[in-house]
Amino acid sequence: MRTMFLDGEDWTLIGWRRHDWELARTPAAGKVTNPDVAPVAARVPGSVRGALLAAGVVADPTVGVQSREAEWVEHRDWEFRRDLPDGLLDGEDALTSRLWLECEELDYTGVVLLGDLEVGRFAGSFTPHSFDLTAAYREGERRLRVILTGAPDGLAQNGWTSRILAFKPRFSYGWDWTPRMVSAGVPGRIRLERRPAASPAITARVRADVDPARDVAVLEVTLSADRPLPAGARADVLLGDEVVGSGPAPDFRFRAEVAARVWQLAGRGDQPLYDCRVRVVAQDGSVLHESVRRVGFRHVSWSAAAEAPPGADDWLCSVNGEPVFLAGVNWVPIRPDYADLTEADYRLRLQRYRDLGFVMVRVWGGAGLERPVFYDLCDELGLLVWQEFPLSSSGLDNEPPADLGFIDELAQVAESYIERLGHHACLALWCGGNELTIVDEPGVPGTPLAADHPTLAALAEVARRGDPGRRFIATSPTGPRFEADAGEFGQGLHHDVHGPWEFEGTQEQWQQYWDHDDAVMRSEVGVVGASSWELLDRQGLLAASSGAELRQLWTHAAGWWLAPLDAWLQAGHDLSQLPEWVEQSRTRQAEMLAYSAQRSKERFPRCTGYFVWLGHDTFPCPVSLSLLDYDGELKPAARALGAIFTA
Repeated sequence: MRTMFLDGEDWTLIGWRRHDWELARTPAAGKVTNPDVAPVAARVPGSVRGALLAAGVVADPTVGVQSREAEWVEHRDWEFRRDLPDGLLDGEDALTSRLWLECEELDYTGVVLLGDLEVGRFAGSFTPHSFDLTAAYREGERRLRVILTGAPDGLAQNGWTSRILAFKPRFSYGWDWTPRMVSAGVPGRIRLERRPAASPAITARVRADVDPARDVAVLEVTLSADRPLPAGARADVLLGDEVVGSGPAPDFRFRAEVAARVWQLAGRGDQPLYDCRVRVVAQDGSVLHESVRRVGFRHVSWSAAAEAPPGADDWLCSVNGEPVFLAGVNWVPIRPDYADLTEADYRLRLQRYRDLGFVMVRVWGGAGLERPVFYDLCDELGLLVWQEFPLSSSGLDNEPPADLGFIDELAQVAESYIERLGHHACLALWCGGNELTIVDEPGVPGTPLAADHPTLAALAEVARRGDPGRRFIATSPTGPRFEADAGEFGQGLHHDVHGPWEFEGTQEQWQQYWDHDDAVMRSEVGVVGASSWELLDRQGLLAASSGAELRQLWTHAAGWWLAPLDAWLQAGHDLSQLPEWVEQSRTRQAEMLAYSAQRSKERFPRCTGYFVWLGHDTFPCPVSLSLLDYDGELKPAARALGAIFTA
């Protein structure tokens, strides 16, 4: 056994009152004979709430306001356990081998035990974790126990970015499109690895590009190790089955032209992908390192938009030398319990975005890194990715902490992001985070921060060192204004802007606004639209006897976006007419988004992109800014935009 994955259903979940599992490791264990939540079947990857729901311990949190009934879940310690087989350290090299547990992601803090022996602690959802099981395994312990302890509080939408030090996805604490359903679980894969005790940790950095001057594919591989490699060690680089480069392993750097087809953007050609295998072999023939990265050869460049105002960032994106209007969607996690997602969940949404003519998805900074399958699918589908580091605005203030301890930890997160994603063809740019600004008073968006902020400067430096060929921007929006004010059109103040998300005027006034727009990039635009009547009914969102009761029910998931409903109720309508309002709301969203998208696209290359906030609903939201309902079905707005972006 060199590698053994522990994915699957061979896991059990147990719920403890805080610290009871620790007392159970002492002579006083008799005081906590029974856990607070009896063992239930679980799977990895998987969430705590998903296992409890499957076992009937909690009610379906997506129906009505039932998510409130499960908020106790975040106030327990949760243990994922399974038994390991015997014989993992048997064989001729048993005495010189070590057994490691490699966890892609653990959400959020806790401890790993083998039996009752502690093998390590962890904190942070955004980086992988490694644990040496060797000593405990050799002592005969076989029960692997991953225990998740207290989730931090204060990470929800309205708070202080400057006070948030926890490296955990924030969105599940409650945002304007999802209620509080704090995530907990094992979102990533877990594997066992048996390695020689003295084996160096080797990292292979792989980048694939196209030389635009000569139109040839270029492959670059760089090795680094945490200790000197044995004398005589060599590295081989294979593209598919062909060896394209070899050399002495220490300080190995390979850059050469290779025979490969060019990866094209969705709608502009094919997306050929190649396995790049990097193997490091010692002089005696033993393999010190072997990794595979799937790459696509393309060239992404950025230049100034036509008639861009002085000081504006370069927002005109070209792929393989061809300027592209960036029709995009803002991507948030598909579910609060994102550990339970399947490849089918991702494929459904990404395929629909591609078929609608979108070419870029912006992975929003209020969550974390997406699952590996997300980036693999974007590679396959020809979608570009705008990847944000895990920072976001908070309403009361929007400036990230700047103390050295926080910056150092964030830099480690960024390095991990770059190591895991840097080879992907889809990855177009890095961004420091979402809506990071200096605010003069709470609730006011403020002025976008720039790369001279200490925290963002550190991220820029990490990106420069780790991924020098890829663009970095400090935040989104960028420039002197957060939003575009119609009274300031023509003054060169609107670079990359966010909003509007809702418009209180008439549709004619909306059209006038967009007729005079001068923004270079529109990376967030939204209009409220209701979910389908079928979804509202199925999810218990119509169980109200009055307008006031309905509004209270809908506030659970959509409190920010009820102004159109309020205006309708204040006009004297009653619930018998609600089906008409739902359809009118969906039609209004489609017409207004279509007009703004069409006018933005017509201004290309003065306007370089238009991103809808948001792509899909994470929770059954009665009214939201999404294009896809909770179940992934298209709203009329999605079809309207598809007609524009595929034309």
